[in-house]
Amino acid sequence: MISKEKVRRRALETRDALAGEWRLETARIIVEKLLASEWYRKSEILLSYCSIRSEVETEEFHERILADGKQLFLPRTNAGEKTMCFYKVEDLKKLKKGNFGVPEPRESEAVEQVMDSGAFSKEKILMVMPGVAFDEKGHRLGYGGGFYDRYLQRYGTMLTSVMIAFAEQEVWIIPAETCDVKPEHIITQKTIIT
Repeated sequence: MISKEKVRRRALETRDALAGEWRLETARIIVEKLLASEWYRKSEILLSYCSIRSEVETEEFHERILADGKQLFLPRTNAGEKTMCFYKVEDLKKLKKGNFGVPEPRESEAVEQVMDSGAFSKEKILMVMPGVAFDEKGHRLGYGGGFYDRYLQRYGTMLTSVMIAFAEQEVWIIPAETCDVKPEHIITQKTIIT
């Protein structure tokens, strides 16, 4: 069986080779599909990510979340423990570069406290995540740190999870392991996998 590392390397090469202008326009199409979804409309709390490199761009998406009066939470990672927590963001200009060069929020209200309180039902909390690759069965391949897998193992039943990606990131098969957690939905510019 092909290794995850080989799939990851090829998928990153493919995504990085997508033309910058095309990537931005296509990211807008993907985000528009997400904004039109029932998952977004029903949500009150959004867990998202700050895009880097050739990921689906999220800056305009975050501005829209705040403009829509929804609560935005972005991750801070603890590289040593390979964990992440999501903190509330009200001003996108206050993000600071953290681990892996990713803009991160300052510590503030943590969404994990909100979820543990049980005050919000699953459909009110939407997690939007990046990924390196996916397959038609809905398996997701990240950068290899397992941050999202561990997070979803703990909190996946309390939220709705969506991966946003370019259709060009689809691969024939991802060699999934038992510790891997699939997002509930994957949105590309061409399709939605549920």
